[in-house]
Amino acid sequence: MRRWLVWSLVAVVVLVGAVVGGVAVYRKVTYGDQYDAGHSAVAVSDGSVFTLVVRDRGASVGDNWSATVADPAIAEQIGSTLVADSLSDRVFGPADGGGAGERLITFKAKAPGTTTITLTNCFQGCDNDRRRAASSTVSWSVTVGS
Repeated sequence: MRRWLVWSLVAVVVLVGAVVGGVAVYRKVTYGDQYDAGHSAVAVSDGSVFTLVVRDRGASVGDNWSATVADPAIAEQIGSTLVADSLSDRVFGPADGGGAGERLITFKAKAPGTTTITLTNCFQGCDNDRRRAASSTVSWSVTVGS
């Protein structure tokens, strides 16, 4: 009986380790290296995938992030996703007023060179002083090496 319990525990630990490892591999393949606003200079290899990360209060609140690449010959946006803070939002989708988390905007490096990538959050349409004050812009200098 005790041996069965030990082997069951070992099996659970191995299974959890495999799932966590699989998620880590999936994130690396899908999003590449990730850089937040604290890393304003980014160096990547030609052909690599990389992701810029910003805080997102959620679309239901009014956050609306967009990306601008100064030289699209060097890098191009290939995706944008929100990784929610709460487990229920991750599983069931954001509830009214929910959906805050990290906005992951993913790019592919296309050619050697340096470009600026700017992420802009136009909060609730940016149509008055209060909304413009709640908006934000973050820029990265991205160098693509060969």
